[in-house]
Amino acid sequence: LLGAGSVMQVDRVEAQAPVGVIEGRVTLEPPPPARRSATRYPGGQAETHQIQQLPAFVYLVGRVAGSSTGEPRPTMSQRDTAFVPSVVAVSTGGTVVFPNGDAFFHNVFSYSSAQRFDLGRYPQGESKSVTFPDAGIVEVFCEVHEFMRGAIVVTENPFYAVVGEDGRFRISGVPEGAYTLAIWHPDHEPLEHPVVVASGGTARVEVELRR
Repeated sequence: LLGAGSVMQVDRVEAQAPVGVIEGRVTLEPPPPARRSATRYPGGQAETHQIQQLPAFVYLVGRVAGSSTGEPRPTMSQRDTAFVPSVVAVSTGGTVVFPNGDAFFHNVFSYSSAQRFDLGRYPQGESKSVTFPDAGIVEVFCEVHEFMRGAIVVTENPFYAVVGEDGRFRISGVPEGAYTLAIWHPDHEPLEHPVVVASGGTARVEVELRR
């Protein structure tokens, strides 16, 4: 019996949604000789640079019931004459911030069908931003430095991953169900692959992207 003022403790176990993991490897068809490009900025050095290399990226297509959206306001800096990080994900309706950290002008623009924009040239210390209402891949460039490039992956769910240098990736906490996994790299043909996630299981994917 409980005495006056006593409190009975009840342990409750929250029911968790059944989830699983998607992991695998992306192989890229070998590239041709690296392209090189020079700066367009008046008075800039005449040296050439290798085109900025980007990693492959994987993500689930469409909305995923019961999940939150992805990153709402990531940052892609312009630093050391490169986009850093070179690939970012943002949820639909989210905004990407583009600060200039270099001691010279940069420009950020895109002609991608998912979002077209041109932020113009702006100096060190300034920052501009773009909102992305529609899902898709948005490749970005710098009009001043042709060798700079990056990518914005606008997603409808938080299940995505940047592929490592060894080609491996892992997406955890995915609700069980059947999905379409999109695999993207700027220099290869994009690919979509069906995947089924079981509760407590690991769905494995092995794909090759061709040029």
